[in-house]
Amino acid sequence: MTKALRESQMKDKMDRYPRVVLRVQFPDRRVLQGFFRPLETVAALRHFVKIHLQDPQLPFYLFIAPPKTILEDPTATLFQADLFPAALVYFGSDAKTDSYLERLLLDSSVSALQADEAIAGCMPRSSPPSSFSSMVTEEPLPDPPAGTREIEEEDPNTHSQAHKPVRTDTGKVPKWLKLPGKK
Repeated sequence: MTKALRESQMKDKMDRYPRVVLRVQFPDRRVLQGFFRPLETVAALRHFVKIHLQDPQLPFYLFIAPPKTILEDPTATLFQADLFPAALVYFGSDAKTDSYLERLLLDSSVSALQADEAIAGCMPRSSPPSSFSSMVTEEPLPDPPAGTREIEEEDPNTHSQAHKPVRTDTGKVPKWLKLPGKK
């Protein structure tokens, strides 16, 4: 790809996703979630984590996996650090404590489902065609009419996955499939 094409695709992505959703997972399995702009730096993410720690003087590092890549360059943008449009960042520290986050945050924690709903509210529902990307507005799309929503119950400990269509027509069977009892 040419440099101009890469820059054009990068601009289209940033226009489509004006916010970056980052979740920072701590060793005690708690997750801190924040919204950022794509051109904010890794230093802004570190500052965000630091102000929410119980002990702001605690030495720590942030990394993504797999493979384990420590976010060392504080001047790198979130887009350059491959944290765009959403990512799970891990918190690491040599010092061990019972709780890393400040007590006020622990008292006002929300479920994983509520956190997912907050993310869904800021992400576009469908990707616009690249030729129409300049027409995209930053206003949220209206909710679909009642009765057209899919309701899915899922374990909050698992990550949501894309829905796969379910075949209900069992009349057609491929020639190569030999079912027992049928000729």
